[in-house]
Amino acid sequence: MSTNSFVTNKLSVELSIVIVGMNHLSKLKNLFNSLLGEGKTTRSHEIILVDNCSTDGSVEYVAANYPGVIIYQNDTVRGFAANNNQGVSVSSGQYLFICNPDMVILPGAIDEMIKFHESNPGVGIVCPKLLNSDLTYQYSVRRFHNLKVLALRTLSWANDEWTNKYIRKYLMLEFDKSKTQLIDWALGAAMVLRRSVYQQLGGFDEKFFLYVEDVDLCLRCWTAGFTVVYCSQAVCIHDHQRASTKGINVLLWHHAKSMAYFFYKHKLLWRPARGFEELRQPEDNVFHRG
Repeated sequence: MSTNSFVTNKLSVELSIVIVGMNHLSKLKNLFNSLLGEGKTTRSHEIILVDNCSTDGSVEYVAANYPGVIIYQNDTVRGFAANNNQGVSVSSGQYLFICNPDMVILPGAIDEMIKFHESNPGVGIVCPKLLNSDLTYQYSVRRFHNLKVLALRTLSWANDEWTNKYIRKYLMLEFDKSKTQLIDWALGAAMVLRRSVYQQLGGFDEKFFLYVEDVDLCLRCWTAGFTVVYCSQAVCIHDHQRASTKGINVLLWHHAKSMAYFFYKHKLLWRPARGFEELRQPEDNVFHRG
């Protein structure tokens, strides 16, 4: 997809909310209840749902109950990256909120992320604090992978409770969750970007069918001279299923394939990725709250 397709529309709203769904009817009900309820943004916005060939009545439900939502229906199943790029290509917002269907948006979360962008022009991606469904903290913020971490994650079936020191560093278990700060990357379940940054990065890499496209986008954001930030004041609930860690299945295959492509693409077989600790500038450590 050409990067020009991300800017063909006149910027008519402040924010475009892009959601990709595939048989997520029950999740979409919770998401829309929050997006248009207590979690509703005060900014002018549009909501775009890219439906990936659902058969559970998702499209019919959203069309009937939320007629203002822009719905794009796929004819064939496409990957997460391609679907988000499709959603952005028909959007018109200055800012983009990439949002998974299994999210619940808590009050003020979206506006906090946009305000942070407005006060800190060098920021490329802002990610919220994520909570599990039981409201415990979710390990959504990470350092970039290296081969040692990849091997250990494979051996442990991505068990976040492993006490290995390399895994603890990778998961950033020691960082202050209450503090807004620079990070290498965060789960792509929820992130706000300027359209101009998304355009400059070329959007998501569509060679990733499923998984790791969020890691790749954040790494490219850093190498392009922008920062990636964890915004502790913005809080969302993520009903994360982590299906690729539950035994050998097709999702595990997609995860392994994407990880191999990521290491090959960024030439990380013989060196680690450079993250916020290496690439940050002195001014990056001063955040303005607006």
